[in-house]
Amino acid sequence: MREPYKMKPIFENYDKAKTHSLTIPWKLKTCNVGEDCWCRIIVPVEPIKYVNKIGDTERIDEIDYIIPDGSIDKETAEYFLELHNRSIAIYAGQKERLAILKELNRLDQELGIDIPVIKRKEID
Repeated sequence: MREPYKMKPIFENYDKAKTHSLTIPWKLKTCNVGEDCWCRIIVPVEPIKYVNKIGDTERIDEIDYIIPDGSIDKETAEYFLELHNRSIAIYAGQKERLAILKELNRLDQELGIDIPVIKRKEID
């Protein structure tokens, strides 16, 4: 079944958009030279739009890159990308586990089950 369309938020300023960019996966792109170039561009996997106020004018802009072309070599970019995307996955997994543990705790309390907490010293 197809997931319903979800409108992406437009952040109220660049700083909020940049903060959001740290919470989503990234991907690599080549610069305009192509695959043979030494550098790589790191970009967010989804468009990140924000309101850009210039004087009295407002326009919607998009974060085009996390790290621009000519700033980082291919191997280092791949390394940063792997670290970032792995940390995002770990954080998401921890949030899911915490939500499950909270629900189990709520059910235990509802059922009147008292499960003692195991202390670290008892495990070692």
